[in-house]
Amino acid sequence: MKKILEQIRKTDIAAITSDMIKLPSYSFMEGEQEKEVAFYIKNFFDKEEIPCRVDEIEKGRYNVTAILKGTGGGRSLMLSGHMDTVPAYDMEDAFSGRIADGNVYGRGACDMKGPLASMMAAMAAIKRSGTKLAGDLIFTGVADEEEQGKGVAYLIKNGPYTDGVIVGEPTGLNIAPGHKGLEWIEVSFQGKKVHGGRQKEGINAIEMASRFINRIYERYVPVLDSRAYPVLGAPTINVGTIQGGDQPSTVPDSCIVTLDRRMVPTETIEGVYRELEEIAQQLKSEDSRFSCIIRDVFEDTKTLPHIPFVTEESDPLMVAIKDACVENGKEIVIEPFPAWTDAGFIADNTKSKCVVLGPGELKVAHSIDEYISKSQLEKGAAIYAACAVKYCR
Repeated sequence: MKKILEQIRKTDIAAITSDMIKLPSYSFMEGEQEKEVAFYIKNFFDKEEIPCRVDEIEKGRYNVTAILKGTGGGRSLMLSGHMDTVPAYDMEDAFSGRIADGNVYGRGACDMKGPLASMMAAMAAIKRSGTKLAGDLIFTGVADEEEQGKGVAYLIKNGPYTDGVIVGEPTGLNIAPGHKGLEWIEVSFQGKKVHGGRQKEGINAIEMASRFINRIYERYVPVLDSRAYPVLGAPTINVGTIQGGDQPSTVPDSCIVTLDRRMVPTETIEGVYRELEEIAQQLKSEDSRFSCIIRDVFEDTKTLPHIPFVTEESDPLMVAIKDACVENGKEIVIEPFPAWTDAGFIADNTKSKCVVLGPGELKVAHSIDEYISKSQLEKGAAIYAACAVKYCR
């Protein structure tokens, strides 16, 4: 590892991160969203003489893949991350890539162009050091993670496939062996519109929605709390939005509520909808005027199901990551990742074991203060490289 670490120190990972921040790749931008970042990455690997290709997965959207071939017989490892970001929103100088005070600033600094840069540096350092791995080490930069996951869907369909995958979302270099599943649910309540002065002749859809919401928090949440799962904790439900009504003097005939439901492995998507339907049926039995329709927000899209996953602590990938952390002076902290990642799609649709680990702090992702520290970028690269050496053998 000494030679690899020397090569990592010779690589300006902060500059690589800054360069990619200066190439906007945010959601809904005009033009070819990830193209410039994908070809920047390809140019980097071309200079390192590591075979790399860019795939146009659909018009204007791109994935990039680099492969450091092993000598044969060892486990294969993928270092993966997304090249798209959320928009700048209110962030000033979002695409400056400013480097100051030991940090790199800008949209995508930690989510996740910084982690991508650390992965790139790790692969290059292994190649430059002359270290030979038995198994293949593969880098993938994917498109569209912030929206529908088109990049990871292409990867799942077309490969390459590996024994283990590290998805580099910002965890502060803590180890996240899994995360909860995710379902967004729309509940539409029907009422009868009348003048507010004759409200007893109408049916107030907002009132019906409030009964449903109260029932969720009073009776359903305690049930979810009782289903705590090792590492991941308890499943959750959140009322995220509510829309309804025309004006104060009119009884509303419609109200729409959207829910965020996070699942653990003992639950199923079908079970989630069944339980919500049971709540609706209970309310209808109490008041025949109650009426609602429950639907999947993504039912009209080709989005893959968001299934929960956890990789066992005894799995060789987890063992290699823990050893790599210790070797590089990083305290071992194992905790669930609190958001959704491409690791969930990969774990559910392939035979790969997945872990989420990356430099940067999730609390500043998507914020007006997004940044990543240079020290974490370097330590992240060292941990990725050490994990590859330990795992790909």
